[in-house]
Amino acid sequence: MQNTVLVACADGRAAVLIDPGAATPDALAAAEERGLEIVAILLTHAHLDHVEGVAAARKTTGAPVYLHPADRVLYDNIWSQAAAFGVPFEPQPPPDLELTPGEKLTFGGSGFEVVFAPGHAPGHVIFVSTDEPVAIVGDVIFLGSIGRTDLPGGDYRTLIDSIHRTVLRLPPETRLYTGHGPETTVGHEQRTNPFLVPVYGGDFV
Repeated sequence: MQNTVLVACADGRAAVLIDPGAATPDALAAAEERGLEIVAILLTHAHLDHVEGVAAARKTTGAPVYLHPADRVLYDNIWSQAAAFGVPFEPQPPPDLELTPGEKLTFGGSGFEVVFAPGHAPGHVIFVSTDEPVAIVGDVIFLGSIGRTDLPGGDYRTLIDSIHRTVLRLPPETRLYTGHGPETTVGHEQRTNPFLVPVYGGDFV
């Protein structure tokens, strides 16, 4: 149950595929139905469930794959992740381009800032729209929860720092598209997330 995100860009012709997981065939079909050309494949991080559809997406679209270099070791060892969870393994093509924190990416008239947010994974990034109050946050934060930190490269304090430094500094109305489960907003998580609100024993001040 992982969220594969298809973003239709402002020009109505280009699209960006983010974290192609098991739903990649559905995303590719949706793009074709709407007459969208997928021009980039962006990865928030390289855990198996977020990259298992990269090969199919790359083969179908020819779009370049973007990944932060700190997650390359995870990406190159997908076979190990698959073995740990007892699921089938399919080799994935190597990334084409490295994501750089602070860089602005523009596709079809839509812009995204790459924001470094490690903790769940060492090279985790989030993509913050420069045009709309929207951020694609992967597994950094969820509705009422936060990303797990018990996988290789995870660290709880680093994750909490990332949430404070990146997500919680966005405007409260910012919609957060998460890697699992329903979307939420910055304001909702500031008020109610039990991992972040002091009254529940969380860290948010």
